[in-house]
This record gives sequence, C-alpha cells and structure tokens, in this order.
Amino acid sequence: MRSNSDHPCRADQKTQRLNNGRKTIKRGLSAVAGRVGPQPYGGRDGASRILTDESGQTLVLVALSLTMLLGALALAIDVGFVRFQQRQLQTAADAAAIAAGLELGNCNNTVCANMQTAATTALKEDGITSTTITPTTQQCTVSASTGLAMIINVAPCVLGTSDPNNGNTHMAEVVLTEPQKTFFGAIVGMRSFNLVARAEAGDSYVNTGISGGNCIYTKSLEFNSSNGIFTLNNCGVYDNGNLQTDNGDTVTASTFLYYGSWSPNNCNSSCTWNIGGTSTAPPAHTTTPQSDPLASLTPPTQPAASSTASNTTPNSGATLQPGYYANGINLNSNVSVTLAPGLYYMNGSINVNSGATLAGTGVELYFANGTLQLNSGSTAQLTAPTTTSSTAGTTAGMLDWQASTNSSGMPIDSGSSSYFQGVIYLPDAQLTLNSGTGVTINSGASYTALDVKDFMIDSGETFVINSSGGYLGGSPSKILGAFALSE
Repeated sequence: MRSNSDHPCRADQKTQRLNNGRKTIKRGLSAVAGRVGPQPYGGRDGASRILTDESGQTLVLVALSLTMLLGALALAIDVGFVRFQQRQLQTAADAAAIAAGLELGNCNNTVCANMQTAATTALKEDGITSTTITPTTQQCTVSASTGLAMIINVAPCVLGTSDPNNGNTHMAEVVLTEPQKTFFGAIVGMRSFNLVARAEAGDSYVNTGISGGNCIYTKSLEFNSSNGIFTLNNCGVYDNGNLQTDNGDTVTASTFLYYGSWSPNNCNSSCTWNIGGTSTAPPAHTTTPQSDPLASLTPPTQPAASSTASNTTPNSGATLQPGYYANGINLNSNVSVTLAPGLYYMNGSINVNSGATLAGTGVELYFANGTLQLNSGSTAQLTAPTTTSSTAGTTAGMLDWQASTNSSGMPIDSGSSSYFQGVIYLPDAQLTLNSGTGVTINSGASYTALDVKDFMIDSGETFVINSSGGYLGGSPSKILGAFALSE
C-alpha cells in the first residue's frame, strides 16, 4: 500500500510550489537591483554597494565651502566699505587742516573762532556733514566718539615727539573721528568701530641757521667785476647753475655751495673766502641739485583797485593804500612816499628816482608785470608783513614778489641806499646790484632772503644780509618757506 506522500499528483504539486518560490525570490532581487541602478554594480552586489557608497559626503563639503565663501565675501564687503569711508574721512581732514592752517596768521598762531569756522565749513563743502559741529581744541589724546567729531590743535601734539612738527606753532593739526557700522561684522561680534583721520598744514621752511641753511638761492650767481663784497651773517648761499667770480671779490657766509660750474677768472689767488668761520675754504661743489624752495607758493589774487591807484606820480608826503595798481607808480626826485600796510598788486613798475624815498612797514609788493627799480641816489626802506592774512592777501615775510612769467629785472643802482627786510622772490628775473664803490646795501635789515633766477653783483658793491631773527611765517633763523599740507 502506498503512502500519501508517494502519490504522483501530490509530488508534482510540491515541485511546482518550490519552483514558484524560487521565481518570487528572483523577482525580488531583480527589483532591488533595479532601484540601485543599472548593472555596473552587479545584480547580487547592489545592496552591499549601497551600504558602502561615499558620494553623499560631497554635499556636506559643498555646504561647508559655501558657508566659508559667503563669510569671506561678507568680510570683503565690510573691509572695502570701511576703506572707502576712511579715504573720505582723510580727504575731509586734509581739507579742514588746510582751512585751519590758512587762518594761523589771522589767529596769531592760536586756535581762534575764525580757524574753527574755516575748518568746520570745509567739512560741509567736502560733503562729510551738513550740520555745524563744535571742534574740541588743544587736545592731544584721541578718544572714540558717538558721532563725527573734530579736534583742532595749533602746534601738533597727537603723535608726540615722533611728529617732526610737534610743538610747531606755525602748524595746525586736525583730527576727525567717526563711528562706522559694519554690514556683517556683527556675526563675529564687531558691530562698529571708530575711524580716525589726522592732517597737518602750515608753513614749511628751509633752515637758514648757522648750521648751513641758505638765505640766498639762485640759478646763476655772477660777480661781474672786481672787488665785490658779499657778507651773509649766519646763513649760506646756494648757486644752482653757473657761478662766476672775479678779482678781489670777498664772500663771508656760513656755507657756499654751487651745483653747476664755477668760472673763477682772476679769483684764484686774489679772492677772500670766509666760509664757515674760516678764511681759506673756497666755494664747495655739490652734486645734489636743489629745487626752488618757494616754487609751491600760491601767488596772491588780484584785489580791487586801490583808492590811490590813480595817483601814479604822488607828491611828497603822500601815503598810498594797498590794492591793485594798473599803471604802476613813479616817484620823482626828492619825493618821499609812504606805503600803508597791505598787498600792492602791480601791473607796472615802481620807479624811485634820484633823491626820492619809498618807505613802508608790513608791505608786500607783487608784480604781475614790471618791477621795483631803484635809481641812483634813491632810498628804499621796506619791511614785509610779519603774519599771513587772507583778508589782506599777504604772505608772511614776502616783500618783493614777481610773477613766475615776469622776466623784468630788478636793478638797484649805484648810490642807492636800500633796506629790505623780508624775501625778494624773482623766479624768472635777475636782481642786479650796479656799481657803487663805498655804498653798502641792506645793512640795516634784521633779516633778508633772496630767491632769484639770476643775481649779478657789479664792481665795488657791498651787499649785507643778516638772517638772525628772520622768518617767513616761521621762527627765528628760518626764512625761506611755503604753506603746505604736511601730513
């Protein structure tokens, strides 16, 4: 008897169920392989490859990189904007310092109301502020501010002794501070910080002390004939071109330098050199050229016509007033005329004839055309302004100034008794001391400086310069200078 398991129909049914199970498993594996992707992974290895795949880490790296890139971009925006604001503030500080420095003369080298008004107005004109701020004065420490703030000092002190202008009362110092917010700095805890800008403006100088500074600058110094006497007390002479001397000439100076060539002529054995306190040293050659120390000066602006401009031939005892003179002035023989203090803007010459006297204190002569001509037997006693005045249009220390395009020479004839206290500036003209044996020119002035294109001394002329106490808006023993933005 057969058992139920041995029945043929039942065996076939069991086999069929096994085959169906195998097909179901294969379909499942195929489905898994299809979700993983095409067959590069292999059908049976697909599941294990899913567990070991590292491609998802790229997303993490990209996210981190983008975060860093955005942070750097934010920092660049903040730094760029702050640098722009700093430049704007520095430009404003420069403008305010120049405005303050131009008022030094009017304020007697102290901080006054005019200086404060000029500096704060400069900020408005520069577009930094539309309101008037009240400056702090004579403060040498700089603190953070809650808004735009200004410090004005006469005699810079913020940098202390590291500043070459520290304590110089002919320099104005302006410091601006302003808080600056950041766009993205708050992320790192820096929401704002203070910007600081500092500038100085005033008179810069060429030292004319016994140490070897110059009170004469010329591009050509020429002793035209013999026995000229040239005495410079406490200062030196610098020739930037061609030096010419002659028999029997005598020069006394603290220094005597020439840059170009020297034609001694008959001077090799007969001239007397008292240079730097010795009686033997001749002029010294230098290979270093010097530029015109007054070239940066801004010429005065032509003022309104003088109330006495029509008086071109004044009578003796007349007092002329400053202003514009379209036709010059002629002083006839034996006439004595006084110039009131101020700027005389000349479009013609001032002729001082024999026996005539021209005198004035606090006077600046500016020749757009023409020159000051002192004829034989005339007298000039002229003293420059001691302070710079924007109201009067004068520059401290400037006495006789010709335009850079004015080549009219300035002659001082024999027998003329002249007194020039201040600077004679002829950038394109010649100063000539004509023959005058026994006549001393300029011995009474406490200081004089010459900045001329050419300087000619004729036979027998004696010319004296005293530099001690001289200044161009500066202090004793400093003459040649110019107003400038220093820092």
